[in-house]
Amino acid sequence: MLPVEIRTARLLLDLPVPADADDVTRFCQDPLFQRYLTTPWPYTRAHAESFLTTYVPSGWASASELTWAIRAEHGGPLLGVVSVRETQNEIGFWMGSEHRGHGLMSEAAAAVCDWVLAGGIDGASTVFWRAVEGNTASAKVARSAGFRRIEPADATVPTRDGSTLPAWYGVREAEIDPRAEASWSGILEGAA
Repeated sequence: MLPVEIRTARLLLDLPVPADADDVTRFCQDPLFQRYLTTPWPYTRAHAESFLTTYVPSGWASASELTWAIRAEHGGPLLGVVSVRETQNEIGFWMGSEHRGHGLMSEAAAAVCDWVLAGGIDGASTVFWRAVEGNTASAKVARSAGFRRIEPADATVPTRDGSTLPAWYGVREAEIDPRAEASWSGILEGAA
């Protein structure tokens, strides 16, 4: 599959490139990444270079994982990353710390879901989300992007060392389920 650009009201989602290595390295050294994500830790520039020159292009070529850079404009600096993995069309994302709190990730995640569910991925009728239990920032993005919280029997997520941690799950269809907003009560009580 060839990389696809997606535009939103405020963002351009395009291919992460080797020139993004400094930003990827800096963003992925955030202590929250160690706690909540499966990125290597400690994160080095070599990890960023491998991600940008090998992992991202091979994911697009095989359609196994489609990864977008989040930017404010064409040629602009990297703000974050959003991807969809082939297995269950699972969305994953992260945002650089200085770009959080402005709804940019929710906008990017919703746009990727809309693209997937409008035929961007053949046969996709749902997009899944999961995060380590306690990652309320990720859960807020999922809620804002129209995901409905679900509780599978084995609600876990793998960690970088191969173990698992308790996780929260959500699902999004092309038509946002009217129960979606209410499904987050209990874990996002009073969260804006």
